[in-house]
Amino acid sequence: MQSPNRDRCIIACLTLCLAALILVAPGSALHADFEIYENGSGYSAEIGIIESESYQFARPGLLGEAVPMTVRDIRLVNESGSVDFEQPRDSEITFPKGDYLLYYEGDLEGNSFSAVFSEPHNVTVFLPPAYGVTNLLLGYVSRGGSAEVDGDTGTVITWEEARFVEIRFYDDIRELALYAFGTIWIALMIILLFTYYAMRLPKEEERPE
Repeated sequence: MQSPNRDRCIIACLTLCLAALILVAPGSALHADFEIYENGSGYSAEIGIIESESYQFARPGLLGEAVPMTVRDIRLVNESGSVDFEQPRDSEITFPKGDYLLYYEGDLEGNSFSAVFSEPHNVTVFLPPAYGVTNLLLGYVSRGGSAEVDGDTGTVITWEEARFVEIRFYDDIRELALYAFGTIWIALMIILLFTYYAMRLPKEEERPE
C-alpha cells in the first residue's frame, strides 16, 4: 500500500506536468504551412489559429508592413468539423472566438513567396522537386530560414517564431542557363587573356638590348 505522502507527490507531479502542457501548447500550435504548386503559380496554406475571432490575409509591403491581400477557397475547421465564418472584406474573415485550422489558396508571381504574421509562427514551406533555393545567385531564403533538400520530395524550408518569411526559388532551366552563361564568360576571359599575352610576347622580343 502506498503512503499518503507518496500519493501527494504523484498528484503534485501530475499537476505540474499538466500546467506545463497548458503553457507550452498554445505556442507550439501557432504554425503556418505552405505548399508551392508544381507549376509555381500559387500555393496552398494551413494556418494554426488560437483564441482568435478574426484573421486578416496579408502580404509584406516594400517596408515589410502588412498589406491586405485576396485569397480563395477559404476553409475554417475545428474539432467539430468545418466552421462558418463571415467575410466583411476580401482580406479578412471573422468567426466565433476559439482555436482553428485555417486553409486557403493564393497566387504567386515571379517565382517568389512571402508571408507576414501579426504573431510569431513556426513556418514551413514545401517546395516541389522542380525548384530550388540553395543557389545563392538565383535563390533566396529570408533570415532564420533553414532549407533541407530531398531530390525525391523537394525542398523543405523552415523558420521558428517568425513574423516574416520570404523565399525566391528557381527551376532547373534557370540554373542550367546560369551555368552555361558562366562557362561562356570564363571561356571568353581565357581567350582574351591568351590573346593579350600572345600579342605582348612578340613586342617584348623585338625590344633592343
